[in-house]
Amino acid sequence: MKFFSTTWDKRYVALVGVICLLSGARAQSDLTSPYSIFGPGISNQRQSVAQFTMGGSGVAITDPYRMNLINPAASAYYLEPIFETAGKGNVSSFETNIDQFENRNFEINNLSLSFPIKRGKWSLNLGIVPATSVGYDVNVSQETEEIGTYQASYFGDGGISQGYFGSGLNIYHKEDTAKNYTNLSLGGQLNFNFGTITNNRRISYPDDFDALGFEDSESILMRDVNFEVGLHAETNLKKKTITNPSHVKLQIGAVYAFGNEINAEQNRFAYNFRLSSNSTVLPQDTIESSVQQKGTVTLPSSFTVGTTIDIINRKKMRFRWSIDYSFTNWADYDVNFDGTVLRADFNDSQRLNTGIEWTPRSGGTSYLETVQYRAGFRYEKTNLTLKNQEIDDIGMSFGLTFPLHFRRGISKSAFHMGAEYGEYGTTNEGLIKETYTRILVGFSFTPHFRNRWFVQPKYD
Repeated sequence: MKFFSTTWDKRYVALVGVICLLSGARAQSDLTSPYSIFGPGISNQRQSVAQFTMGGSGVAITDPYRMNLINPAASAYYLEPIFETAGKGNVSSFETNIDQFENRNFEINNLSLSFPIKRGKWSLNLGIVPATSVGYDVNVSQETEEIGTYQASYFGDGGISQGYFGSGLNIYHKEDTAKNYTNLSLGGQLNFNFGTITNNRRISYPDDFDALGFEDSESILMRDVNFEVGLHAETNLKKKTITNPSHVKLQIGAVYAFGNEINAEQNRFAYNFRLSSNSTVLPQDTIESSVQQKGTVTLPSSFTVGTTIDIINRKKMRFRWSIDYSFTNWADYDVNFDGTVLRADFNDSQRLNTGIEWTPRSGGTSYLETVQYRAGFRYEKTNLTLKNQEIDDIGMSFGLTFPLHFRRGISKSAFHMGAEYGEYGTTNEGLIKETYTRILVGFSFTPHFRNRWFVQPKYD
């Protein structure tokens, strides 16, 4: 009698990952990526629409009326309260050596609020963003000499969301008569990570009703905090004068996010079953069952550093170039329940982000002169190596910011939009390559100067 059961050790986890990416795999609709089967899923970079359209760069960029979601230290320079939200749509095509399929989905990119305690000196920030995403639905049908035809199904969804509360403080400020600034700011952020990841694996023998199949359903609920710190510094490489507004500014930023053991609960049910003649599942023996098993999930630490060159000429044409480098220590990732530690065979991931921004005339009197144009490039060496193939993620982006009104004194609010085209993975060795187009649309709202938020009037 054929049957399938396992103790679900780390070797089986690796086997499942390889099987689901075989060239015979066929994914269904409503998925994030077949690669999200690994660990906590696909990591989402925390970024505003403006940073997204500059290739995801911007750890060193500052703007008194636009959010920097990468570096909490950059919020020290905000002059007004800012509310910003954005949504992201994904259109993906997944390609194997023998097949191709498409998928579309939509998710919230960020919901963020920031307000200055002291204008240009100290600010508080809070919001919510998606940290990781899981979504796969893969079926594999294969025939072997040893066990005949078997069918394997893998389904997973969920992910980790991140609510955050942070602050940025300017600890050094020097200004001359021409308003050339030298600043140094520090920031800190407390992240509350929460969410549920569900994974389901099933193996059956559709041509043999006497064979025992196997199904394992698991859900992991995570709720805990981690902390990150940021640094930002800026100075003028070329100073402006009272009669000449042209200048060149150098900005440097860095962020370190501490790794942490996240408290988690696991619900799991594994059993053998038979298939009836009409494919109905008939449960047989329970192999393992646990409810609210306490444990931990160790999330990796990460580090991002970058620089920005900000140029404004005599006619107030503005050009900014930004480049960031990020490193995530995925080798520290593990899952621990009931004293059993499961480690994924992850690489440390590295990412390079770079982008440019051009404004025809900052503070111009024509609307089109104040529209901001952006383009960027992103390369990531992910934490996955499958069948001796490194899984890379490469994307190119572009976007625009449309001010609600070109005179910032009337309104500093704006619409943001951008798109990215990229490729994830490869078809080599029977793996899957994703070709995607992502579209982000967002809105940042800053109140009129006559109606500032959080300001107590002296007279009623």
